[in-house]
Amino acid sequence: MSKLFGDYIRAKREALRKDSPEFSIRKVAKRIGIHHSYLSKIERGEPASLSEKKMVALADELGTDPELLLAMNGKISEEVRRAVFEDPEWVVSILNQIKNGRDGS
Repeated sequence: MSKLFGDYIRAKREALRKDSPEFSIRKVAKRIGIHHSYLSKIERGEPASLSEKKMVALADELGTDPELLLAMNGKISEEVRRAVFEDPEWVVSILNQIKNGRDGS
């Protein structure tokens, strides 16, 4: 996991923790099924990996889209993988829009 990803996860969790102690690193880690030291490692940007299932659980905890967290780590969900095979031309057009920016430049 990258430093940018770790910073993103920590910022999301800390923002939630301001309103609820249920978002301590220990409690979040326990709910997604990992050790708190492992989540700390992820938040620091150290080499670590989460399965798709754990990544989805983390996204749910943080109130963010699982596809976003997966993409931030260079992964795609099985659901997106199926979409690629079902309509590859459409996916290429979407990817080109992303690469070129929303304004088409």
